[in-house]
Amino acid sequence: MEEVLSLKFLFSVLTGMTIGLLAGLTGMPLGALRLPAVYAVVPTPYVAAGTNLGIDTLASLTGSYRYWKGGKVEPWIFLSMGSFSCLGSFFGGYFSHCLSHKWFLLVIGLVYLYTGISMLWGTIWGVLISSGDVVPGGRKWVGTAALWGFVLGFIGGMVGLLMGSLRVPAMIRGMGLPPALAAGTNMAISSFAALSGFIGHYLQKNFDVPVLLVMGLASMAGAYLGSHLAVNLSPLALRRLISTAITLMATTLIVKSLRM
Repeated sequence: MEEVLSLKFLFSVLTGMTIGLLAGLTGMPLGALRLPAVYAVVPTPYVAAGTNLGIDTLASLTGSYRYWKGGKVEPWIFLSMGSFSCLGSFFGGYFSHCLSHKWFLLVIGLVYLYTGISMLWGTIWGVLISSGDVVPGGRKWVGTAALWGFVLGFIGGMVGLLMGSLRVPAMIRGMGLPPALAAGTNMAISSFAALSGFIGHYLQKNFDVPVLLVMGLASMAGAYLGSHLAVNLSPLALRRLISTAITLMATTLIVKSLRM
């Protein structure tokens, strides 16, 4: 029994640290990559989803602090998309027990897959990605950002994900943000969306305290280091890293949904 607990502890630490590092680099909490690992130690779907959102909260808050200090957060997009992401994430988390996760995960995985591959080939939604050299005023995107924030927040809160892998490409292509600024803004939004979604799960007691603490603290350490390194990465390198991470998450989600 003690050996099993030790292996569970080691697995949680290594997984949390590794995914936290990649999350800090890309500005995406990468809950989709972590979710299968959480399922491995917390087999109940609703509890695993809530625990994963709790870990996302800790990692995102840590990573967004570094991005904020580096001036890599766009305030208007953060406020509009972030506030409605929180609202959607809360309701999604609260009603997570009402719908089947399988089809949600499959559809999200397919969208992620298309997005990631498109970015790798230099396009997204059939249009060339912006170079990110010119940043338009964030105020003009308030309405669009709020709508997308609520929709993605609700879906993400329901399945225990933050949907940052769709927010980042939208900011880069649709709003003209440089990759580092999009990553930082998304990380800041994700921290509050994750917290709101976790509160919804908390009210339903859908979380595992030991896994949340162990994997969460390890993720915080990795996210802090990753966000520190990301500020100095070139836009092209960061775009490639983001698109690769999205593709990996897509594969993970599709496989997971087919096994449910």
